[in-house]
Amino acid sequence: MKIREGFILRDVAGQSFVVATGALSREYQGMITLNETGKFIWQCLEKQMSSDQIVDAVVAEYEDADRAVVAKDVEGFINKLVKDKIVE
Repeated sequence: MKIREGFILRDVAGQSFVVATGALSREYQGMITLNETGKFIWQCLEKQMSSDQIVDAVVAEYEDADRAVVAKDVEGFINKLVKDKIVE
């Protein structure tokens, strides 16, 4: 998985956002607000980790995480990013 060039993660006043830069800012107006887990997944995507690797990383990061629930949530989050053409 690869984040499309032009999207960046920024932290402002304790809140995490993904914003489009450059020419993409004309196409993608606004920003995506991420919670702690969303930010963690985004950072995994920045490392071009696969979906399975991301699930493994989330399960390792959050002690009480149920693998099946994590897998479903990661898939949903990534599918939304792919649909919105943010991740390739």
